[in-house]
Amino acid sequence: MAVRVFEGKDHAAAYLQYRIAPDELITLLQRLTHQFNLAVDVGCGSGQGTILLAPYFTKVVGTDVSPAQLEMALANSSPPNVSYRECPAEELPFASGEVDLVMAIAAAHWFDRKRFLLEADRVLRPGGCLALLSYTMDFELEYGGVSNTALNDICEECIVVYNHSLS
Repeated sequence: MAVRVFEGKDHAAAYLQYRIAPDELITLLQRLTHQFNLAVDVGCGSGQGTILLAPYFTKVVGTDVSPAQLEMALANSSPPNVSYRECPAEELPFASGEVDLVMAIAAAHWFDRKRFLLEADRVLRPGGCLALLSYTMDFELEYGGVSNTALNDICEECIVVYNHSLS
């Protein structure tokens, strides 16, 4: 079930001030990808991760359910190729196969996981990338007819690669 928190102006201001920027994830994505057209930062909050994608994509869109969070994102300086949209993670305003990267930084645990994964699959182009960053891996991934074991093994492999890249 999706949960709506950090929506008020006070919460949004605290989120902007104290949230850790995901520089390491952006560095890893830079090594794994090339210049692409469209990146979507789902659950973008006040936009710290969204603007980090700007140098690598023609267009970057941050989405969030909170008008207050998006107001904070818009109040900060953003590159001209960055914009923001209000919408739930499970209902992205993009055509099927339009998106090169769907990213969620410290937000996916709030989403309706099954609906979000179906929506990410719908909007991603063939060969597109889904990148989820979380403070914990204390959950199991599941999707359609793919075995949970396979998905979780892939996720664990990415964690090992990521940790190795930091050393």
